[in-house]
Amino acid sequence: MKSLQNKIFLLFVILLLMVQAIAFWTLYSEKKNQEAAEINNRLTTAKTIFTELFDRRLTYLSTFAETVAKDYGLKEVFNEDTRSLLFALNNHRKRIDADLAMTISSAGIINGQLQRHFVNGKGKIRQGAERNSAFRFSEWLETGQAAHLYMIDDALYQLSLSPVTVGAKTLGWIAFGFEIDERLADEFKNITGLNTDFIIKNEGAWQLISVVQSSENNESYDKLLELAVQVIENKAPDQYIATHSLITEFDDQEFGVAMHGLRANFVALLQEQWWKFLFLAALTLLLSLTSAYFIAGSISKPIKRLVAQAKVIASGDYQQKVTLKDNNEIGQLADEFNQMQAAVLQREEAITHRADHDPLTDLPNRNKLNKTLKKLIEQQKNFLVLHLNLSRLKDVNDTLGHDVGDEVIKELASRLHNLCQMNSFNALAHLGADEFILLVEHLKVDEAIYQLRAELEPIFDYQGISLQLQVRIGVAAYPEHAVDDKSLLQMADTALNSTREKRKLVQIYHPDLDVNTVERLSLINDLKQAIPAGELELHFQPKMCLKTKTVTHAEALVRWQHPTLGMVPPDNFIHIAEQTGQIKALTRWVFITALDQYNAWQEQGIDLNIAINVSAENLKENDFHHFICQSIMAAKVPAEKITLEVTESSVVEDPEAAIKLLAEFKDYGMKISIDDYGTGYSSLAQLKQLPVHELKIDKSFIQHLEHDEDDQIIVRSTIELAHNMGLHVVAEGIEDEFALNWLAAHGCELAQGYYISKPKPAVELTPWLLAQLTIQDVEEKV
Repeated sequence: MKSLQNKIFLLFVILLLMVQAIAFWTLYSEKKNQEAAEINNRLTTAKTIFTELFDRRLTYLSTFAETVAKDYGLKEVFNEDTRSLLFALNNHRKRIDADLAMTISSAGIINGQLQRHFVNGKGKIRQGAERNSAFRFSEWLETGQAAHLYMIDDALYQLSLSPVTVGAKTLGWIAFGFEIDERLADEFKNITGLNTDFIIKNEGAWQLISVVQSSENNESYDKLLELAVQVIENKAPDQYIATHSLITEFDDQEFGVAMHGLRANFVALLQEQWWKFLFLAALTLLLSLTSAYFIAGSISKPIKRLVAQAKVIASGDYQQKVTLKDNNEIGQLADEFNQMQAAVLQREEAITHRADHDPLTDLPNRNKLNKTLKKLIEQQKNFLVLHLNLSRLKDVNDTLGHDVGDEVIKELASRLHNLCQMNSFNALAHLGADEFILLVEHLKVDEAIYQLRAELEPIFDYQGISLQLQVRIGVAAYPEHAVDDKSLLQMADTALNSTREKRKLVQIYHPDLDVNTVERLSLINDLKQAIPAGELELHFQPKMCLKTKTVTHAEALVRWQHPTLGMVPPDNFIHIAEQTGQIKALTRWVFITALDQYNAWQEQGIDLNIAINVSAENLKENDFHHFICQSIMAAKVPAEKITLEVTESSVVEDPEAAIKLLAEFKDYGMKISIDDYGTGYSSLAQLKQLPVHELKIDKSFIQHLEHDEDDQIIVRSTIELAHNMGLHVVAEGIEDEFALNWLAAHGCELAQGYYISKPKPAVELTPWLLAQLTIQDVEEKV
């Protein structure tokens, strides 16, 4: 017993026996509590699973009903013959295998109903018995609530309603439902192992809706009903574990879900697990004692040196090593210990470096930047924060691939690093992707931008491809703009975002940028409700024929009367609509409203061609052509009376697809106009291919015609070019008589601008148009 081996072994034995004894005693004393906790946890989990399963079916139904309600084919047959309606309704029902599908007219009559009936275990679809009868719950249609429980005879359904609308008109409602029956109970039992009964209280008496029986539980209907009621009332017998869910807001009835299982089955499973645990614990004890015996025999004096060395390493000293001359396992352990120490040191250095550097460029990252910023702020030195990103990296990635994009980022990082090496800039950090931060301490903004552009000006040649490294820059200054690192970075980022919106290369932070950011966020949230809330209105700006000096055209321009911000100009929300995917609904509202106004003017004897702006995002919609043509046909407006105005940039994004779509519009009879001509990037070759009727010269070339000879040359050349290509010309931005007469003298066909008329709502513009017609009639008579 005096040997170290025996002492260590005896110590291991005593410790293991004590730990095992305490563990066994604790586990045994807690066994009963564990059973109760496990049962409670299982029941809580089962109830949660059923609620999620039940809610998931409702969500699925609601989403599907809303989607089907938007189906144009269904709307066409909604109030047509019953056969077509039922056929379309059944096609949609099949997509989710619904048990109930029905349509309700705007008068509240069920004009279509399909119901699945099970015969010998096989489901067959038949027309529902409620067809052509009034919908029993008219208040559901008025409240707009989507999810309901709906009962037909003895069948109970989860039902979701969605209105079918065309514009502001409600054609009716469509509904789909899943039956609450054995299939739902079976699905739940497969997940939780608990039997499930659905019961409903009719006139004070409970009634079973579905029954799930196992081979061990073949009780009669009355006993099953009695057990289900006991579960609902929290009076289940002790031999059962049970929980329930009760829904009372259902047609003045109560719907209950009883979930239960035999306690003995569950306890038996726990008992089996307990015996397995005892066996594993005994086996572990035996193996531990055996291992302790052999370990004690191999441990000797060198263990103390290893322990001491471990303490040295724990203190952070990785330079000392353990030297042992033993050739046994302890000696090998010492060698491995030394190698592990070196590997830990190397990994720790690599992790420290990686934590503070970007993996692509190996430049300091945001963590390192924050440390540098805090250090500069502590020293209270004046400095600039320049937030940079590449302006055309997406084009490189889309055209040449992300590998080339990474090379461009590396080249930019290298050039920025050279600036720092020349002591022009204090620090450089790579935030990820194409975003970099430069800290400048001894330079003014203009000087820093000049040196930066000089370094980036040389063309980057990559495998024969010449690329220009152009960056956008947001600037914030310490302490002028902020006195903490987070605010400085946020302000520089705000300034950088402003360069994208304003299409500038450099932006110095000022407080107004934050106001715009807050306002933009508010507009993003509010724009979704602008159309349904009736906040949008359409203004029209007349276009004058310069040959006859009469108004023959008008451009439809959307305006947003915001409830708190007042009149929001289109430049502030059109771009938001394009970025958030709301431009589709916006353009369609404008188009329908413009068609309605055309017909209203026709009734008053006013005959105008209506021009409507089309976004680049609209040209990407698969059904845009169908919508436009169908809307024109439905409104009975001649196609030649509609002009679609598209900007140069929208065509440049995907010329081939844009040309194809515009050609289809042209073939249909509509006029196509290139808007803001001269400000985009389209080439003459692309212009030659475009199926357009007219060019619209941007107002920036028109507003200074009287005093700017260069603008006169550009406009005159554009008119001649357009006429040579067989196109008409529209000039916008007419603000004085000189411009109007000059354009007429040089053959421009149409003109619009404040000199002629500002954009006005139809209610204000109509009297003006009628007055113009009266003047024209007088002149013709004279």
